[in-house]
Amino acid sequence: MTTLRLLLCCAGIALLPAVLADEPANDTSVAKLRLDIFVLPEFPDYVRASGNHKGVVTVAIGRDAEGRVTDVLVLDSTHPRLTQTTTNAVRQWKFKIPANPAPVGHEVVPIVRFLFTSKGIAIVSALTGSLASKDRDVNENAPVILPSFADLDSPPVPINHPMPRFTGRLAEAAQGGTVTVKFFLDETGKVRVPIILECSAPELGLATLAAVEQWTFTPPRAAGHETIALETQTFAFGSPKL
Repeated sequence: MTTLRLLLCCAGIALLPAVLADEPANDTSVAKLRLDIFVLPEFPDYVRASGNHKGVVTVAIGRDAEGRVTDVLVLDSTHPRLTQTTTNAVRQWKFKIPANPAPVGHEVVPIVRFLFTSKGIAIVSALTGSLASKDRDVNENAPVILPSFADLDSPPVPINHPMPRFTGRLAEAAQGGTVTVKFFLDETGKVRVPIILECSAPELGLATLAAVEQWTFTPPRAAGHETIALETQTFAFGSPKL
């Protein structure tokens, strides 16, 4: 039977401050994100009428091999209506399929910050993962910091935690192999937008990712409040026992 050692390592990534131009111009960000279909959120009249003429929403975006959006994880937001309009728009996006796809382990998670102002809506893209603290106001220049499991009040307890399964030739390839996966854990304890950071063979990476996508934990909490966490986990696959 294949044995598995879990080597945990933690990482937090900061999103660089955004600079808002006098007039929103999103062509550069759309090109950077390599979007085939781009839908800009609307600034709801209800929000404007309530006196909110400025807002910020930051999301992490999951996508499949065809470029379709599979998940939109809201990392920070200044208003629930802005959260809704942003999520609805991003779910309609479609990313270009590159002629030469990045090798497994070199993919990136698109992180996009939407800046709502009286002049329009600007988007600022970054190609890393992050989270804003719930203990302070969110603004366009605030760095976005994400806690790892080690930063939480206590480590989340696994509820559904299937391990990667390998059979046949893949089981042989797994011997001595390693896979490192980074994933968000949302406030409910569900794994969101996982990516492979490194793997010894593409097939091992994809099989491991399929298992991690099913994981659930007890909700992560920091300073007594449910939050979103970002964790990195390395799987080391040993030789089968005789």
